[in-house]
Amino acid sequence: MASNNEREKSRETPLGTLRLAMVVQFAAVGAVLPFFSMLLRDRGLDYRQISLVLSAAAAVSLAAPFFWGMLADRFIPLNRLFLLINLTAVAALMALTTHPAYGGILVAYVLYTAAVNPTFNLINALGFHHLTNPREEFSLLRAWGSLGWIIPFAPIALWTAFYPQAGLDFTLHLGMAICLGMAVFSFYLPHTPPGARHQGLSAGQVEAYLPAVRRLLHNPHYLVLLVSMFLMSGSFSLVMFYSPPFLEELGVPRPWIGPVQAIGVIFEIVLFFGQPALIRRWNYSGSILVGCSALVLRNLLFSCLDNVWVLAASYLLCGAVIVFYHMGISMLANCIAAAEVRSTAQTLLAICSQGLGPLFANWMAGRLSAAYHDSLRPVFVLAMFLAMLTFFLLAVCGRQLNRAGSRR
Repeated sequence: MASNNEREKSRETPLGTLRLAMVVQFAAVGAVLPFFSMLLRDRGLDYRQISLVLSAAAAVSLAAPFFWGMLADRFIPLNRLFLLINLTAVAALMALTTHPAYGGILVAYVLYTAAVNPTFNLINALGFHHLTNPREEFSLLRAWGSLGWIIPFAPIALWTAFYPQAGLDFTLHLGMAICLGMAVFSFYLPHTPPGARHQGLSAGQVEAYLPAVRRLLHNPHYLVLLVSMFLMSGSFSLVMFYSPPFLEELGVPRPWIGPVQAIGVIFEIVLFFGQPALIRRWNYSGSILVGCSALVLRNLLFSCLDNVWVLAASYLLCGAVIVFYHMGISMLANCIAAAEVRSTAQTLLAICSQGLGPLFANWMAGRLSAAYHDSLRPVFVLAMFLAMLTFFLLAVCGRQLNRAGSRR
């Protein structure tokens, strides 16, 4: 039976507020990122230039999680931090609308990425802190974020259908509006004071932080997770940014680019509702390998097929990647890491997923597209190769990872 404290926390958990926060924050990013590469193509950039913009943004993401995490841990309540982050994003998007030249795009997008990329981890941290049983409840809460991601697709589809010559600057204005909404909504988020993520730790545990970090970085199982995240996130970054312009080049009308991407997100939401049961039924490595296989197949289809119906349907595989691989890796890292360094373990994963992996993959994509006359086929071959390497790595280490994950 649950204790009285657990029952009290359950009654006080602001689930409605957390769900709405997930929806709005993910919508703020979903209005921009899925269409950004097409916006840059409209502004005359080739794929090599686009890859440089994305690589620069990924490089900044190596430090941004630490900066925002330090503010949340030491100076600013986490709920108030969303005000600062979203106002920064508004300023960056405004700069993107007023500086269409390459230099302005580069600086503004780097600033935008530095602001919004850490929000995925920070909004998760907000949920983890206020949920009674995160292991069972978080997947259902996170599904609301996926819903928020695709909400902007409807107005963007209508805009591009009725104003086809107007371009995609509308996505920037929509992103600004939603970021402003999230900035206002931050005043209604549950209070999460600085250092709240560490309130459950004793003084001895806090003092043991640095030795625990050293043990984590010498843990071969955790190092396998970092390498896999580097490879897999690089592959997924290529899928996210280069698939929309590729589909448009194959003849998919621009108003349908958003709905096509929504196919995978809707399937992702469905999988999230079954994810807790699947994790209990399958071991960690089994779930993660399913996600790797889905990304290999998805990139194989994009590297050799021209059938837009098949390619559109393959977005279902992207939903499987998010739920089975990314969620599985995050949960496994939480099991492997000691209590003192679980937040650090997730931050290091984020550095690979938002920084190192996309930095390398987009740098390679720029070189490949330039060598093959602005063709994206070699880019998807690269993405497939990275996902295959991840699959083989985790297949070899699967049993050891399962044992490591079952110790806690």
